[in-house]
Amino acid sequence: MNLSILSKSGFSLDRLAGFCAVAGAGSIVGAARGDAVRQSLLSRQIRELEEFFGTELVRRQGRGLVLTDVGVELAALGRSQITALGDFASNCQNAPIRISLAASESLLQWLVLPRLTALRKAAAGAIFVLHHEDNTAIAARVQEGLYDFGLIRRKVTRGEPGAAELGVLQEILIAPRALLPRPDLTLAEALTTLPMAIPLAGTLRSAVDAYLSRQSKTPRPGMHLALECTSYLHASAALKTGDCAAILPGLALTEFPEDLYRHWSLAPLKLERHPVSLIWNQRNAAVRPMVSGLSMALSKMLKF
Repeated sequence: MNLSILSKSGFSLDRLAGFCAVAGAGSIVGAARGDAVRQSLLSRQIRELEEFFGTELVRRQGRGLVLTDVGVELAALGRSQITALGDFASNCQNAPIRISLAASESLLQWLVLPRLTALRKAAAGAIFVLHHEDNTAIAARVQEGLYDFGLIRRKVTRGEPGAAELGVLQEILIAPRALLPRPDLTLAEALTTLPMAIPLAGTLRSAVDAYLSRQSKTPRPGMHLALECTSYLHASAALKTGDCAAILPGLALTEFPEDLYRHWSLAPLKLERHPVSLIWNQRNAAVRPMVSGLSMALSKMLKF
């Protein structure tokens, strides 16, 4: 064990925790939460850490701060070590450990929460803290150690550490049977005659247009739009009113039984889809046994 770091003044867990708080907030003001005294303290702690390590940890950018590459590394290292000490303290006091997991709202709703009982059993009393973020933010924050686990849309390369593919989401067109003019509507007929709730983002609309143009030499009408959504959960809620059809991930089918709803596969649209993958912070896993053990358990439990 290298104890040379303890022979110099200027380093302490309190200083490291303060630096991590500033790194997470993006500014000293944000980390201080309006407390002028704490703001001055954090500024001094960062300066002392820079003097201790002999390198620049942050750079000012507007009213905030940007971490240097060394600062990013120190913040990630500090978070993992401080969190590991927190786990140790919780174990000593028989208190639950907190495990953070970030995903899109739809994956939390239809993949994670239905398996909550099994997840809690595997986590042996840990408290799960769920966050909803977009793909890019999740990947960055898991890498930085802000989240223990994340679910993102991306393919995992063979042998890649800290990642496991769970499955490929396929969208499904779902409509209340009571809304159908007749029970044998084809996919093309359903897309053009039923009022639709669809997501705003992505390539779905252009894929639908291309599919409809392939079905006939004469131009077909476009989709009958009833609602454009920024969330699949909004489309799901609209579908439950019985007033429109919706395009949802296949994971949502458990909420829409076939005796009440008609389902159409969107495979003919030839949508390009990336796998859903579980990612975790390798540094956290190395110092937190709970994260290490859960990485394998979640990889199996969340497969679809």
